[in-house]
Amino acid sequence: MKRIIAAVCASMALCGCASPESLQLQAVNHCQEVGITQNDPQFYTCARSYALQQREDVLNENYRIQAETRFHDGVRRRNHSMPP
Repeated sequence: MKRIIAAVCASMALCGCASPESLQLQAVNHCQEVGITQNDPQFYTCARSYALQQREDVLNENYRIQAETRFHDGVRRRNHSMPP
């Protein structure tokens, strides 16, 4: 059972990873949608902050999924490296 859970978590983590190129394209499109073009001085900051926010969202989602898998037989197992 533990191997199945580990395999599922690993595959979900791999599926959640976006390639740097696709993430950069999403960032460019987002900045252009809010009116910041590639010629604006704020463009790099906009694209970088969008890409970092997307990565943080993926990490938080993976953390939430991993935390939910810590239940076994209706009892929550405590891991001192993670908050309850």
